[in-house]
Amino acid sequence: MSATRKVRRSYANGYKYCSRCRTYHLTDKVRCPYCGTLLRNSPRKKKQSGNEKYVEVPAEILLSV
Repeated sequence: MSATRKVRRSYANGYKYCSRCRTYHLTDKVRCPYCGTLLRNSPRKKKQSGNEKYVEVPAEILLSV
């Protein structure tokens, strides 16, 4: 029985994603080596962090606008 470890391909590890081929590539190039599409080097959506900051605005400022 062999233990296998799943390698996480993420942008933080230097991987880039081809949205047409749906594959990750570890390369310094800008285009996909297979189809020529521009590679993404960051995710489309940012993860919700949960530590948003809220500022309370005084009523006088809201009424003056």
